[in-house]
Amino acid sequence: MKRTIYEINEKIKKGKAFVLTANEAKSLIQEKGTKGFLNEVDVVTCAAFEMNANAIAYLNFGQTDPLIYFSSASINNVPAYVAGPSDLCLSCVAPSTENYKYGGAHVIEDLTSGKNIRLKSIGHPLEEYTNKEFDTWFNLSDLNHARILLNQGINQNNIIACNSGDKDINSHMGTLIGKLENSTFNSSSYLNPLINDPFCETIGIGSKIWVAGAEGIIVGEGSNHNPEQKRNDYDIPVGPAATLAVVADLSDMDSKWVRGGFIKSFGPVLYIGIGVAIPVLNESIAEKLSIGDENIHTTIVDFSIPRRAKPIFGQCTYEELRTSTVIINRKPTLSAPLSSMAYAQEICGLLKENIMNGKFFLTEPTTKINLNKKLKKMNPRLIEKI
Repeated sequence: MKRTIYEINEKIKKGKAFVLTANEAKSLIQEKGTKGFLNEVDVVTCAAFEMNANAIAYLNFGQTDPLIYFSSASINNVPAYVAGPSDLCLSCVAPSTENYKYGGAHVIEDLTSGKNIRLKSIGHPLEEYTNKEFDTWFNLSDLNHARILLNQGINQNNIIACNSGDKDINSHMGTLIGKLENSTFNSSSYLNPLINDPFCETIGIGSKIWVAGAEGIIVGEGSNHNPEQKRNDYDIPVGPAATLAVVADLSDMDSKWVRGGFIKSFGPVLYIGIGVAIPVLNESIAEKLSIGDENIHTTIVDFSIPRRAKPIFGQCTYEELRTSTVIINRKPTLSAPLSSMAYAQEICGLLKENIMNGKFFLTEPTTKINLNKKLKKMNPRLIEKI
């Protein structure tokens, strides 16, 4: 049996589409098998609510009178980067000059919450643009547009971070206590869209997705896209693999799903909710949707060595991680998530409701995700060698 996205959208229009969350889908596959599941289900909703450090907000303020051409600017004392006469880019990891625990991610949260934000700017001394300084308060409704680029919006698996050294380490994965006392991970595992569609059969460039309550679009491969990562017996990568870049409009977002965070000795980070609807087009896709945490492996990485190539302690499953204790180098080690499974499950439910109510339709990707791309690394290169 095969379906098309067009046929599924027609059923959505008529209110006849059978939609399940990833949780519900895995239970039904266990009960009825892949073929029985395929005969009944049209769409499965997947989601992630994970830490993000690769997001930029692009803000267009319109023009002042007299005209200004931004030379430098800050938003709530967080440095912003000039992208045009009255356009600014704000990195989610940029810290405030007055409060290092507050940064671009918190500004993005405040904007989606409808709060008033302060802009301080200096203008270039140009003949046409004579305004040399502009200081004002604004909120999201005052902007011509406010978009966010999540350059690592969807991650296909991640790592487990630990520390075998004698001293504690404050890393981008949180505080790692020495002598393997704890470990952290940042993944929605069996709810993650790219775990449920591991070869991007349905997800591609141009796919419409749910981003914090707004409609977003996948615009390409994301930061550190590494589709050649080794896979386990269930075709799931055993570490960081494919990543997807996403664009969405901040003005349509619900602030519940946009949260600024802070990690000690790293800085501000963004938590944002992503939802993806996977059309159940054929038996191959249905089989992939049956994958559970017991079949998803990830790699245990030792952060005690501050180098690009770090030691590893093998692999474990997310089923083991979710018990809050994982065995690393024969030692029971506490494990803690940096992501929220509860929020991811809630997002699955919200997207399911939107589809069943005819508020969200599926889209055909315009271009496939490149799964043959090699991950490049930065190495020193002297000018004499060029």
